[in-house]
Amino acid sequence: MIPALRPLPDDVTEAAWQEARRRLALILPDIPPLGLATALRGELGALYRQVAAQNLRALPGEDDPPPDLPMPADARFWPGLLARLLYDWPHRCLPDLAALEACPPPLLEPVTRALLDTGLPLDEDEAETARREAWFVDLIRWIETRVLDNPQHPEARALLRAFLEGSNFLAHFRSRTDRETLTRRGRLLALAAGIAGPTLHPRKPGRMRLGFIALDAGDRTETRALLPFLAGLDRTRTESFLILLHGIRSDAARAHAGMAERILDLSGVPEPERADYIRGFDLDILVFANNLLGRAGTYPRLACQRLARRQVATIASPASTGLPGIDRFLTSAEAEAGDIAGRYSEKPLLMEGLPVCFVEPPLPVNRPPEADLIDRQVADLRRAVAGSATLLLAAAHAAKLNPVLRECWLSILERAPGTILMLLPGNPGWSVPVAGRAMLHWMRDAAVAHGLDPRRIAVAGPFRERAALAHLARRADIFLDSFPYAGCASLIDPLRAGTPVVALDGAAQKEKQGAALLRPLGLGGLDELVASDPAAYADIAVALAGDSGARERWRSRILARIEAAPFLDPADFGRRAAACWDMLFREIMEEEAQADPLAAEALRGDARSEGFGEGWHATEAAGWRWSVGGEAARLALPVPFAGPGVLELALRHLPPGTREGLRLEIGGRPVPHRLLLAPDPAEAALLRAAVPEALLAGGLADIALYAPPHMAPGDPRPLGVALSRFALHPAAGTIRIDAASPLLATGWEIADGLFRLTPRRAGTIFLRQPLAGRHLLVLDGMQAEAPPRLIAGGQDIALRDGIAYLPPCDRIALTADSGLSLAGFTLSPVIL
Repeated sequence: MIPALRPLPDDVTEAAWQEARRRLALILPDIPPLGLATALRGELGALYRQVAAQNLRALPGEDDPPPDLPMPADARFWPGLLARLLYDWPHRCLPDLAALEACPPPLLEPVTRALLDTGLPLDEDEAETARREAWFVDLIRWIETRVLDNPQHPEARALLRAFLEGSNFLAHFRSRTDRETLTRRGRLLALAAGIAGPTLHPRKPGRMRLGFIALDAGDRTETRALLPFLAGLDRTRTESFLILLHGIRSDAARAHAGMAERILDLSGVPEPERADYIRGFDLDILVFANNLLGRAGTYPRLACQRLARRQVATIASPASTGLPGIDRFLTSAEAEAGDIAGRYSEKPLLMEGLPVCFVEPPLPVNRPPEADLIDRQVADLRRAVAGSATLLLAAAHAAKLNPVLRECWLSILERAPGTILMLLPGNPGWSVPVAGRAMLHWMRDAAVAHGLDPRRIAVAGPFRERAALAHLARRADIFLDSFPYAGCASLIDPLRAGTPVVALDGAAQKEKQGAALLRPLGLGGLDELVASDPAAYADIAVALAGDSGARERWRSRILARIEAAPFLDPADFGRRAAACWDMLFREIMEEEAQADPLAAEALRGDARSEGFGEGWHATEAAGWRWSVGGEAARLALPVPFAGPGVLELALRHLPPGTREGLRLEIGGRPVPHRLLLAPDPAEAALLRAAVPEALLAGGLADIALYAPPHMAPGDPRPLGVALSRFALHPAAGTIRIDAASPLLATGWEIADGLFRLTPRRAGTIFLRQPLAGRHLLVLDGMQAEAPPRLIAGGQDIALRDGIAYLPPCDRIALTADSGLSLAGFTLSPVIL
């Protein structure tokens, strides 16, 4: 008979959890595998998972020793293994993974989940870290091999269920990022999630549709990093969606979430229907704003689906997600160095400046509710040394602690006898539970081995109020960042308090992020706080500990600069992020344009392409080239189509007075052109010419561009105009609508061969076929006292001198306050 053990309330004492663990360890080995598998799906399993989540195995257990583990051939081995896993780490309990082949099928799922969901291991030394990580890599490889052998087998499905619920990788890759294993994780999660979803239909006309998906908008670190993405979005160009799996859970988040145009709360949508629900909004870009490595279950499972045309992960994930549904990883050259692309299964999306920012609440004016607790804890710690103590604060999450870091911190305590160390391994902004007592024992046991007084080390908290962190940071003298998994959000409170931060540089973003936050503040000076190796890190901390004057000088410098920090400027961050969304949207629109048969025949190129002849200076690093002013700048382009064509040249720079002096020849004959505002904001103008078929005969277009010369400051070259991209495409896609054309229209008066609108009346033209890709609209012979308002694809379109760029749409609407007349509409595809 299986004992009736029920889950415990979350607020019971540690002693109660210890007793529950002891009782489970006693009864599990005596339950037959089939009965145990059934029991683990009920209340007994709920209690087992509760106890495992307490991380009790990280606490000393002299008065509660682990149970003996029978030999693998013993029928009690597998139930006994589940009992043992409540006391010890998986790589110690089951070092030979080949034994899993003999696991009774009913217990395969609970055993695998228990092996995966290991809490936060505290390694004794580097050798154990290496063994644990290698063991975990082998476990993931074993699971993938078993699943791929026969994905439909019941045992494969059991392994996938266990993996889906236990694939939190936060604890397993503190010191390294194994891209191969992360990619395996992605393949397994995709198998568990099922099909990736249907291919998205051609996009609906209108503004760019940009979504951000998060677990919730609660009072957590990830929410503070999400909200700057919503700052400064241009609603005339972007329709923004905030998608929340569990709603808004704090007043602060509610106040800022309104920056999104639409908030979608999926808490009432059944989980199997969520992917289709999101697809219904026809999103162009979907940004996953939470950590995709540090959690299992629904969130990464959704990221395996195809929910939008582009899906992006941010540095809320400390490394490549490995998920096949994620196309891009948002990072930057300031956040990491070296071979960035080599670290990711996704394609890196590099933004200007730092790829992270936080919306921070105002600093508390009055003492926070937990100030007395903090003061008491700090005072107790200060009594561990004689005289005035220097308080070192380390607020890295417990998942970032490792033996090398511990040794470095202890060396600082050894070399600076007047120092004390306060740890904060869990704070109110983090959702992963932390056993503070376990961290304290881990640190103090090592301190005793070094001959140090263990009372010089303490664990702060636990705190409920975020304001407590700012108060604690003000009490600290020096902040010690973690490595090799550096801090990011944990540095914000110390820097706002002016506390000098000691950090270690690195290459990958999770190694470099602490140093990356310091450098924008320093104007060169704060690099003195960034070390290149652990020995230099300890030297910096020891020097600061012995020089109170230096600490005060650093405090003054940091406080003078922190207000202008880019990681605390949501408006600036939102602008820089928007440039990345614009780039992705341009990719999407070009793909849509490629669906147009005319676009498929187009020849495209940029300043690095073949075909440039004489008359050009060398290509600039930014991706454009200057023509030689006053000379013929020649292009020789193959013509991949028959009939007349359209030539488009995107000009990156257009010096004053150049418009009137530009000449364009093809085959030695002048070609009339129109110089327009460029559809891409990064460019100055679009030079567009209709080319007769006769000039394109022979399969090669010989193009000569003449521009008057000018000189740029500091540049001895005679410059003309800068060309960044070019396109040559068929002219057959041009649509001409005049008063004699049979068409469907409303609101217009058509008489005397003209279209007319009375004042303040709207006129709409319905196109025979929706426009695919971007088109140029020319209002021929327009007469109006004031510029009319143009709407296409559900958005206002800028109209200049009767010319506009249209998104994909099926109708065009004009409104003129003072009336309007025009001879007709000309629509032609724009390839650039």
